Amino acid sequence: MERAAGDLYLTPSALTRRIQRLEVELGVVLLDRHFKPPKLTRSGFEVLRKSRAILSSLSDLKVSTSGNTFPVGPFRLGLSHALAQPGISEVIIDLAKQFPLLQPSICNDISPRLLVRLHRGELDGALVILPVETPLPHDLEGVTLAHEAMRLVQARSASPAKSSRSSEFYRQNWVLNPVGCLVREEIKGRVERLGAQLVVAAELHNPDLQLSLVAGNVGVGILRASFLRTHSLRTRISIIEHPTFNISIRIAFFRARYLGIREQVAVELQRILLTHFKSCQ
Repeated sequence: MERAAGDLYLTPSALTRRIQRLEVELGVVLLDRHFKPPKLTRSGFEVLRKSRAILSSLSDLKVSTSGNTFPVGPFRLGLSHALAQPGISEVIIDLAKQFPLLQPSICNDISPRLLVRLHRGELDGALVILPVETPLPHDLEGVTLAHEAMRLVQARSASPAKSSRSSEFYRQNWVLNPVGCLVREEIKGRVERLGAQLVVAAELHNPDLQLSLVAGNVGVGILRASFLRTHSLRTRISIIEHPTFNISIRIAFFRARYLGIREQVAVELQRILLTHFKSCQ
């Protein structure tokens, strides 16, 4: 009793009172005080066994959330539709090699909804696209990975409209992302400021299909410069230079707060993404 009291920085009498309160709370006698020193009763041994199991579980819980444990289980990653291209698979494969017990869970959505899901704790990380003019959320951990120009394009077979002097090409049909895309909203606002209404001929998230429709003269579109630079359809489209439609985007990665052991996964994913987008520039 004296040794136990010393370990707890208590006096023996204070320890005795604690044991007595525990006996009252549990409704059992833990120590047989007919012996000197007291001995554990049968109930005392049972409580001791279960208490050790509880303390062991608590110790395991502390270790599992300390950040020093190898991450196991799901890591929920959201990708903006425009970034869900084959090249990004290299990033995910690299991450899986470094954390072999991890189970990546990946979904696509528009950037605003991905950020909402991140706020709600439904995602651990999100790779998003935002117009440069849009401020970064202050309540999320994040980093800008790259800045990139958007290019206004039309079919090479269309009537020449490659500059602002050839006037009102923006009154044509457009091929754009669906409603909710921040770049689409930016285009809509700029077209309306030019005195026209935005007319959308096709709205879909797949940039390959968008470019195919633009090349087929279904409408004009706006796509990432790096995407156009190496695409097989690049010879079938023309880039339109117009000061009103000089739009740049920010590619950013955000991670949720309080990720516990998954924090090291998010930090490593951020490092891999920075390297990936640097190599793409």
